[in-house]
Amino acid sequence: MLEAKGVIIEGDCKNVLEFCRNSMHQATWSDANFMAQDLSFLAELNQVLIRHIPREANRLADFCAKFGSCNDFVWHDVTSAPTEFMEIVHDDFG
Repeated sequence: MLEAKGVIIEGDCKNVLEFCRNSMHQATWSDANFMAQDLSFLAELNQVLIRHIPREANRLADFCAKFGSCNDFVWHDVTSAPTEFMEIVHDDFG
């Protein structure tokens, strides 16, 4: 990571993305805002792109996030993937 020239941050939570964007532009990092201190490395990168992706526009990522929070995410091959996962892949990627 330390050798990266830039980073793309994508997410569906506008509040978190705004926090990241604002943290990059703070001149000083106060002790009261310890989370912003953790993001101070963003200011050192040459390029940082922060993009909001509506949840409904990325159904596969939404499924994976929900599935991973309550299930085992280790599949031995594509045939052992959940049916809903395969339906989303087929619908979105044909």
